[in-house]
Amino acid sequence: MTTDQTNPHARAGDLLLPAGPPRAFAIYAFRAHETAGRQPASAIPAALAARGIAVLAVDLGSSQAAADSTSADDHDAAVLRRAVDTLRAHHPAPSLLIGHSAAGPPILAAAASVTDVRAVVTVGSPAPRSRLRVGVPLLVLHAPRDPVVSAREASRVFAAVSHRKSFIALDGVNHAVSEPHRARHVAGLITAWAEPYLPDPPPSLPLDPAESVVVTDAGTGRYTQKITAGRHLLTADEPVSVGGTDAGPTPYDLLLAALGACTSMTLRMYADRNGLPLHRTTMRLRHDRVHAKDCAQTEQNIGKLSRIRREIDIEGPLNDQERQRLIETTDRCPVHHTLSSEIVFETTEA
Repeated sequence: MTTDQTNPHARAGDLLLPAGPPRAFAIYAFRAHETAGRQPASAIPAALAARGIAVLAVDLGSSQAAADSTSADDHDAAVLRRAVDTLRAHHPAPSLLIGHSAAGPPILAAAASVTDVRAVVTVGSPAPRSRLRVGVPLLVLHAPRDPVVSAREASRVFAAVSHRKSFIALDGVNHAVSEPHRARHVAGLITAWAEPYLPDPPPSLPLDPAESVVVTDAGTGRYTQKITAGRHLLTADEPVSVGGTDAGPTPYDLLLAALGACTSMTLRMYADRNGLPLHRTTMRLRHDRVHAKDCAQTEQNIGKLSRIRREIDIEGPLNDQERQRLIETTDRCPVHHTLSSEIVFETTEA
């Protein structure tokens, strides 16, 4: 029931699990608002999973003109109950309920009856038809210029709930929150707000040396490091120009080597799987720092950021379309995905 973490969008029924032990479990319910037509899928579930929250995505179905009928309310409640039961059958109960767009009111209604829920979030949601006693803290997220659900509806959502509540405006965010970088921002807001209400994080276990990369001062030079990765021994150092002895590649050289090796492996795997006549790839990689305003791949325009340039020689009797497919596949490399996503660092003294 888990899904591919490289996919930034969740389908109905997907359970997105974080790389490590989940901080908490959440149910993310969605349904296209009746005025939205066909809208792109949200990237919020994947962004939450990247922050340690396991998310079960639940589609409540398409909006209908009779959405205010009792039968529709019963249908939504039944779908959410099944989702909670499905999650509980294999995992802890959901601590967080999230209702996006027209799924906001059903999530608010469900919060009063689902045990173990600690917090509720609505995103771009219309208001419920009546005042509710949710019983747990509520976060209302809404884009002031949302063309699908007006900001007035967000005010009505906020007023309809009598318990502890917070409101955050999502400037520049589209209704679906389909852009991954915007979704990462929204996920950060949700996790920061929900932190006091979530279960205590699982205790950190000591790292198993057999499953770890171990780096030790080699004692043979000012910066020389001995690296043990399983049964493999490597050396890292700095150039003589900065006080090292040049006994091995620099840390950034090793980083580029990891990315290049993973990219090449990914292309080989893709070519073999799709029967492409790829003979060999050669990667040349370089890291530098550039002014943010000169980089077309980010909206940041202040300061400097890291840039990695990757030049690939592709050998084999491939046509232009096959070569383009291989170039597009480079971004599927797991190391590329890790470097381009938000990373959580945990440092402890052994």
